[in-house]
Amino acid sequence: MAEDIREIEVGRISPNRRIVYSAESIEEIEQSMRDGQQEPILIRFEYDSFRIVDGEKRWRACKRLKMTTIRAVILS
Repeated sequence: MAEDIREIEVGRISPNRRIVYSAESIEEIEQSMRDGQQEPILIRFEYDSFRIVDGEKRWRACKRLKMTTIRAVILS
């Protein structure tokens, strides 16, 4: 089964607040994403927004890079 990758507005996605990352780890991902996002994040729709299942560092890097959308796979 092929994954359905979509462009989702970064502001519609909520982080997984149970996880804490160092600033250095976010900066590393940010540097690698300057040429574009290679791997989509995984998200799930909860209530009125999307919640990150996997890829929070990529999402945080996108926010730091002021990207308006992120490539994501929506899980059911």
